[in-house]
Amino acid sequence: MKALITYNIYKPNNRLSGLIKFYWQLELSSDLQTIHTERVIPSGELQLIFHYRTPFKEISKHNQTLVQPQCLISGQQTEYKDVMTAPGSVGMLAVVFYPYALRAFFPNPVSEFTNQSIALDAIFPTEIKELQDRLIEANGVYSRIWLIEKFLLGRLSIPNDFSLAREAVNIIAGVNGQTTVSEVASKLDISKRQLERTFLKNVGISPKKFGRIVRFNASIKLFESATSLTTLTYEAGYFDPSHLIRDFRGFTGLSPKEFFRYPCQLPD
Repeated sequence: MKALITYNIYKPNNRLSGLIKFYWQLELSSDLQTIHTERVIPSGELQLIFHYRTPFKEISKHNQTLVQPQCLISGQQTEYKDVMTAPGSVGMLAVVFYPYALRAFFPNPVSEFTNQSIALDAIFPTEIKELQDRLIEANGVYSRIWLIEKFLLGRLSIPNDFSLAREAVNIIAGVNGQTTVSEVASKLDISKRQLERTFLKNVGISPKKFGRIVRFNASIKLFESATSLTTLTYEAGYFDPSHLIRDFRGFTGLSPKEFFRYPCQLPD
């Protein structure tokens, strides 16, 4: 029997649509002992991941190995990691948050989760154990989404600086990262220091790092229409090709040429 892989995207409940970008589900059924490996790169987004079958293994840029928890917070990434499926049957459902939204559900500073895969049951032992069991037993993706949304709506509490964090993120994303921290702070009529604090608390990384990740991801989307690496460099807002290459090596471990030959799979 060949491996059967399904990947689908689902929209959130209207009450959560300003906080959650989408859900994605991955299922793989096979009687083969095949392991699939994918390089996961920084996207500027944060996720909750729920494995209702065997969890994945991940290997960091620094060659540290971790078996993912059954339910986890996947924080902001500033570096790549390789994720390996378990042999046989895989089933997982992920919640992709807007970059500013995680703290509406979890009061911790989001910087605590950066470059981490944190077990949810370490934060909410009883609640998550019950949710985990129900997700495994649930019949179909919509039942699982309903359970996850019920959990999230029960935790929803908008922080005081939510609007400021959202506006700052939207300014940076709206120009594909082609702005400075000073310009963003000026538009919001706050100090650079306040902007830095707001970002670390709500987004998990500095506004400068977030801008770099946004610009880098914009360069990936521009690749198909670019006629050369030099064209891509300037269309994406880089000073020169060496800066573009530096970001590709830092965020993917590959040169642009290597990356586009075997691109990582990215969400739309």
